[in-house]
Amino acid sequence: MVASGMRRYRQRKPEHDQLILQPNGPLEPSAIFARTAKLRLEIGFGHGRFLSQMAAAHPEEDFLGIEALPIRVTKTAHWSHKRGADNVRLICGDADRLLQQLIPEQSLHRVYILFPDPWPKQRHRRRRLVNRRFLHSLTRCVAPGGRFIFASDTHNYAMQTLSNLSTLPSGLWVNNYAADGGYRFNIPTRFPTVFEEHHKAIGNRIAYLMLTRTTMALP
Repeated sequence: MVASGMRRYRQRKPEHDQLILQPNGPLEPSAIFARTAKLRLEIGFGHGRFLSQMAAAHPEEDFLGIEALPIRVTKTAHWSHKRGADNVRLICGDADRLLQQLIPEQSLHRVYILFPDPWPKQRHRRRRLVNRRFLHSLTRCVAPGGRFIFASDTHNYAMQTLSNLSTLPSGLWVNNYAADGGYRFNIPTRFPTVFEEHHKAIGNRIAYLMLTRTTMALP
């Protein structure tokens, strides 16, 4: 069932289609954006507030977004167009598969995974996106000096993500928040997502991770 506020995003307009990709092979960012620039990726962009605002604030960089729900892709295309963010391209599909098959090696400057589906029940945690295999694919795609930013109000998900990162070869990532125990809580953010705003409003503590990719080669 589609919420009443989302119904208007069922239909795409031509200006929205220009921002939505339907790739059938590996991406070539310089061809997609007709230039060479730093590339950021948000996985699971939801309502698109963060992605469209960040892209509008950084016109000198390019932004990719991956989301599983078509109606959210249309909504984000709408807001990106409205904000003049023509440096955004959106893909609808499974993030795990698309990261492995479409994103070139060492092409990403920043990767954001903000409030992924927490699958809070113990028996469902195997469905969480950020598992060991996913992090291996992510590491392949991030350029040296690039960053991985993760946020969740489900603290054991943040702990699980750190634990999975520790299974990768030592030296691939530097934890920017190592002095704080590996992650920080309730830090101020420039463009809060809809979910972040909601969780902070009801008093939930949000865990943030930030890691920097080193120059070490992935085995």
